[in-house]
Amino acid sequence: MAYDYGSESLGIRNPFKVEGLFRAVRGFLITLLGVYPLLQVISVVQQDKVLAWIYAGVGFLLLSGGLRALGGGVFQMFRFFVGRSVPTSLAPNYSKSERETAKLETPHYKSIDLEEMLMGRKNKTFVEPDGFISRFVHTIVTKLIFLPYPLRNLAQRFSGAIIATGVALIAYALTAFVCLTGLVGTTGDILLPLFSFFLVVYLILTWRTASTVYRNAERTIETQGTLKLAKIMTFAILAPVILGFTINYLLQQPDIAQVVSRLELSALESFALLPQLLLVLAFAAISAGLIFILLKQRTALVEAQTKVAEYRANWQENIHPRELFVNIDNIVMANRRYKEIPNRVYRELNPNLNEQSESKGNFSGEMMVETQPEYAPLTHTVLFKQLRIIATAIGQVLLFVGPLILFYLMFEAKDVLALFTALSNSRDNSAAAEQLAIQLFNESQFILSLLFSWLICHSFGRLLQNYSHTFWAELNFNSLLVYLKCEGTYTESKLTTGKGIYDSTASENYVMRSSLTPWIISSRIMSSTFADSGAKNVEHPRHILEMNDNPREMQSIIDDIRSFFSDRETIASIKNEQDLANTNQIHQINQQSRAMPVTADNTTLATPQQDADASAALPLAQSID
Repeated sequence: MAYDYGSESLGIRNPFKVEGLFRAVRGFLITLLGVYPLLQVISVVQQDKVLAWIYAGVGFLLLSGGLRALGGGVFQMFRFFVGRSVPTSLAPNYSKSERETAKLETPHYKSIDLEEMLMGRKNKTFVEPDGFISRFVHTIVTKLIFLPYPLRNLAQRFSGAIIATGVALIAYALTAFVCLTGLVGTTGDILLPLFSFFLVVYLILTWRTASTVYRNAERTIETQGTLKLAKIMTFAILAPVILGFTINYLLQQPDIAQVVSRLELSALESFALLPQLLLVLAFAAISAGLIFILLKQRTALVEAQTKVAEYRANWQENIHPRELFVNIDNIVMANRRYKEIPNRVYRELNPNLNEQSESKGNFSGEMMVETQPEYAPLTHTVLFKQLRIIATAIGQVLLFVGPLILFYLMFEAKDVLALFTALSNSRDNSAAAEQLAIQLFNESQFILSLLFSWLICHSFGRLLQNYSHTFWAELNFNSLLVYLKCEGTYTESKLTTGKGIYDSTASENYVMRSSLTPWIISSRIMSSTFADSGAKNVEHPRHILEMNDNPREMQSIIDDIRSFFSDRETIASIKNEQDLANTNQIHQINQQSRAMPVTADNTTLATPQQDADASAALPLAQSID
């Protein structure tokens, strides 16, 4: 959508300045971390070229990630360009002044949907949840169904991740019971650490998927059914069996059995990733507390009204039916524009006149108009604002932990390279090689634990960043939606006025006598959209959340229409001084013509007194005879 500049601002401010500031600070700190290893490359390359390449790679990754975060944060703090054509129309806009802009819009409704909502006093935005998890979440948060689609979807995604985590932990407990009780044989001691590894990987993937927020989520409600739970339970049942058979097969190989026997069992048992599990549960609890309190605060502002103001009547007026529609479009609704911005026309003015004969017929017509939406931000509580900032800050801190871990692993790389070098040099000494192998194994476990911690922090940091961004992005608008439907009949008659006995000056008019049956429905609606940074900042679909009755505005519309009826002129009149002077001159000539009639005896003109005396004497002569 093009940026249509107007001298009068719509009052929409940049909602992402605070979020952009936190993101820019994180990007700046990561950039500093990336600069340090790049500066150390020159001194390290003289000692170890492999270590120098590691320093260069880590520095490049940190620098690129830091600059990306810094640029994104600064971009969110830039000026928020808002033209006169925003936000997106509710339905396809047929306004002649917005032809080019309307082609770029992707509205959520159609005009028939808006008509059904007004006529039926219902809101088609509130779609019934589909799926077990979706219904479960909407049952717990009772007013969740009245929130915009992005908020409903993130609540479902988060709840689905929590349920998946709980089911996965139950499956892990069943597997641990099977392994520890010896039901799977001697492979239980090896199976449990491996299953712990797969459990942590599954949880990381689950929360990473839940952290994704799609822009198309603002158009539909996602389905969260029982299929995901079925997959988890299937995995919990089949995974131990498959892993058990696989381990038994591998242990039957002599080389692998010898390597496993050399590695002490205590080392394998230490592979259990209990700290990572606790980390996932802790971050899940913190995120759940923040997200659901924010949702609870948002649902407290919900007023899911579906009320309208309605007017039905029958008018008998001397007016052509087309004039009624033109007056409503060009005067009545035009006077209700917001900051002189053209109204949104969802159903064009196109009256249908069916002429049955030369002097009578019937007609029908309808139109649907929405005034320019006025920005009306919600009045959030102090707690909501504070929690939104806290969620944003925690998300940025967790996203900063990953680069810190990578920065620390850069120094661990020196010890790992030293162990590899010592192991390669001690092949002749089996005892020393075995000891070095165990040290390298323990070091790899430590590095793997740090990598898992990095992925966990990144997943939950990304989740809090995207979810809090959704709460920052919501914009609400207030507008007037009017639907008019009018039917009736009309007849044509001739009206003549001003035609006296002696005066030929007259006014002849053909008048349309119409029987009008209007049906007008209006509602003051509250709609919501979600902004973004960039060229398409306020150009995403807009949804109707509330429909409030407006009897005063309806009465004002009716008064304007009735005033148009009362002020119309049916009889043609003189509007300028020159025509008035010409009419007066003709009237004087007519008076002189009547004052000087021609007598029967001669062709001389009689005076007005003689004409009067002759008229009075005529009945007297008749009585004498």
